[in-house]
Amino acid sequence: MRSLLLAQSLESECLDSLTIHFVLNKHANYAKNCPYDTTLLERSATKERDKVCEVIADFKPDIVIFDCAGRAAHMKAAKKVGAKVVFISQHAKKRAKGLKLNRINLIDSHWVVQPDYCIEPLSWAEKAKIDMFSLAMPKNVGPYIAFSSACDTKQVLKKYQLDEQGYFIVSAGSGGHVLDNQNCADVFFAAAEQISLQTGLKAVVVFGPNYNKALPVSNTVINLDTLENSEFLSLMEQAKFALLSAGDTLLQAVAVKTPAVACAISKDQIQRLASCATTGVVIKANFEIEDIVNKASALLIEPHFNQLLEKYSLLESAHSYEEITQGVKSMLMVADR
Repeated sequence: MRSLLLAQSLESECLDSLTIHFVLNKHANYAKNCPYDTTLLERSATKERDKVCEVIADFKPDIVIFDCAGRAAHMKAAKKVGAKVVFISQHAKKRAKGLKLNRINLIDSHWVVQPDYCIEPLSWAEKAKIDMFSLAMPKNVGPYIAFSSACDTKQVLKKYQLDEQGYFIVSAGSGGHVLDNQNCADVFFAAAEQISLQTGLKAVVVFGPNYNKALPVSNTVINLDTLENSEFLSLMEQAKFALLSAGDTLLQAVAVKTPAVACAISKDQIQRLASCATTGVVIKANFEIEDIVNKASALLIEPHFNQLLEKYSLLESAHSYEEITQGVKSMLMVADR
């Protein structure tokens, strides 16, 4: 989703036409709907060493963007054809891959799509490696978000017959996560029904592209399979609050200053949720319907709700849209000379 949004942003902002090419795992659901020229692989690009190198050699790009993926061999192939290399990481483990010694002189820009409070600082060993070798310094730039215009937001609210602050939005990520033998989207939906009945707020549940069952029928909840990223952000920005997993959407909620209740539904989300909860920008809930409902009810009680909004206004909420988009555009301008 982030790579697609970046491609669309570059295409709309660059005066000259761009040739954009994706390399994707053909078994991923999003591969079927990619609007750009695409090379489809049998496995993830990281596991297809030789094939990705062949694509780079044939395509001869000016820039190769590795979004939380990419082997050293792929980066070497990019450098061999004279391309700039961008590496995007989203947590400490992935950031560390960009600091391996086999990445020396291979990465031109390393952007970490997390705010400072959501990722541990570089270790002394990592700092020492950067000082001693030609490794790109990772830069925390916050989540990648393209904010919607007021006009677009108004149209989205009208489309779904919603009033500003009159609903809450729910997402458990892609819809394919299973925890404790329960589909996470099903648990979030059940909690949303109860919260809607208790509060009188409409609920909008986005089940995700990997949800493989028929959507449930409800008199109190608007159930959607997927949403365009721009529509999702518009609805999140105008929602009273959000019920989310602790993935990228949680940081998007913080960026648009929408209070959130969140559950960690995968291992890589545990630390992110803990950091956000410690900073005071999210209410942490256990993955249990009762606790989710109770935490949502507590969130809405004053003065707690307004205190959370005040916390957002005091927090430096960086987001990386401008940094990454302008950074790549600058590289393209140099390549055109």
